[in-house]
Amino acid sequence: MSFELIFRIEAEKDLVDIQEYYSQISDRVTSNFFKEFFHTISFIEKEPQLFQVRYRGIRIAPMYQYPYGIHYIEKNNQIIIFRVLHTKRYFK
Repeated sequence: MSFELIFRIEAEKDLVDIQEYYSQISDRVTSNFFKEFFHTISFIEKEPQLFQVRYRGIRIAPMYQYPYGIHYIEKNNQIIIFRVLHTKRYFK
């Protein structure tokens, strides 16, 4: 099945913040983050129901080399990415 990927504005802002943070460390670290991010996104597209529902119908796909989780739902042939959040930070 083919899914349309939709990034909410909050997820886009998260990715900009992550890029700004990692670019201060190294371009290589930034590049590696986004390689893993897009690898995880492609995994979500192949098996969107693989990850368990954690809250309000939202699933979280963990990234394994970086401490982030991709928060998403699958709905009507769409995968909606809500947030890309650090696993050790508290968000309201």
